[in-house]
Amino acid sequence: MNISDIRAELRTLVENEETTFKQIALESGLSTGTISSFINDKYNGDNERVSQILQRWLEKYHAVAELPEPPRFVETQTVKQIWTSMRFASLTESIAVVCGNPGVGKTEAAREYRRTNNNVWMITITPSCASVLECLTELAFELGMNDAPRRKGPLSRALRRRLEGTQGLVIIDEADHLGAEVLEELRLLQESTRIGLVLMGNHRVYSNMTGVTERLNLPVCFPVLQSALQLIKPKKPM
Repeated sequence: MNISDIRAELRTLVENEETTFKQIALESGLSTGTISSFINDKYNGDNERVSQILQRWLEKYHAVAELPEPPRFVETQTVKQIWTSMRFASLTESIAVVCGNPGVGKTEAAREYRRTNNNVWMITITPSCASVLECLTELAFELGMNDAPRRKGPLSRALRRRLEGTQGLVIIDEADHLGAEVLEELRLLQESTRIGLVLMGNHRVYSNMTGVTERLNLPVCFPVLQSALQLIKPKKPM
C-alpha cells in the first residue's frame, strides 16, 4: 500500500465517521495534528515513517473488524442470584456481600448490571488502591469527579455530596483486599448517603465485613448471603 492509498483510506474512514483523528492518534501513538496533516498531504516531517505507522494501524483496524462478534452475555442462574442481591441492596439502601471462588461470573454479572441500570458505579480494588484515600479516589474517578480533593476528609465529604439523593448503587469488586478501616469508611458513606453498596470478592470479604460489624456491634444486611457463599461453579442457563 503506497502513501496515497493510506491517505485515501484514512480519509474515507474519518469522513464516514467510522473512526476519528483522536481515536487513530490514541491507538497509533501519533498526534492528531500529525495525522491530520499527513492525510491532507501537508505534513513536513518524515512521511515515510508516518505512513508505515498508519499502515500498521489500518492492518490492525481491518483485522479487528473481521473478528466474529463476541458472544452475548448469558443470564445464568448464578447471574440472576447475583443481580437479586444487587437489586436488594439498591432498593433497601443496604449492604450486600457477593462472594465466591474466581470464575463464577461475579465481575461480568456486575458489569452487565451496571451497563443496564442507571446510577450504578463499579470500581475494582487492587493492593495498590486498598487504603482509604486510594479507594475513595478510585470511587471519585468512577463518579466523574476528576478534580476531587486529594485528602481523606475533604474527599469523603465531596463523595457524600455527590452520592446523596442519587438512589444509586456502588459495587466494589475484589473487596477482599480491603481492611477494617476502609470497610468502616464505606459503611459510613453508604449509611449517610442511603445508597446501596455491594462488596464482591472471595470468601474473605465476608469474614472481613463481619469482623468489622462484630467489633462495632453494627447490624448489617447481607441479602442472599448463604446463596452467595455457595458460588463455587457457574450455574447453567435455564
